[in-house]
Amino acid sequence: MSPRSKYYPLFEYLQQQPDTGLLELNFVEIEEILGKPLPPSARTSRAWWANTQTAQGRSWQEAKWLVDNVDFDDQYVLFRPARITYRVTPVRRSQGWSGAQVKALREFAGWTQQELADRLSVRQQTVSDWELDIHTCHRSMGKLMQMIAKEMGFSYEANSTEDED
Repeated sequence: MSPRSKYYPLFEYLQQQPDTGLLELNFVEIEEILGKPLPPSARTSRAWWANTQTAQGRSWQEAKWLVDNVDFDDQYVLFRPARITYRVTPVRRSQGWSGAQVKALREFAGWTQQELADRLSVRQQTVSDWELDIHTCHRSMGKLMQMIAKEMGFSYEANSTEDED
């Protein structure tokens, strides 16, 4: 990121933040960081906040952050550390948790397998088996993980895929 970029102050700010979880900044805070107003399109267009190679997009991506959500009504942006990837579509028809999603939730929370196992009252090996897709968690355990995800602010998307015969 070039220090001459008008978005360099945002890059610097994000680079200094701990990547332990989500980071919420409202539009006014971002303008204060930049030292100038955001363009009008930043207040109305999701595309402006896309994780692409635009000048502004590079400012957060090169700082190792991604835009997770933009709320134009409440005027804030939710950033997440780029190391946390969790937009995974299950290959099963059911809305269960894939191994990648279980691991992503655990990493998002900053927990070890044992810590997640303790919270779910299961063995650490069970969590490991879920993450490796050796076994899938039962529906009731999936519901419990959804509750944990919601409480943690983890954007869990249970996408179901239709089987075509």
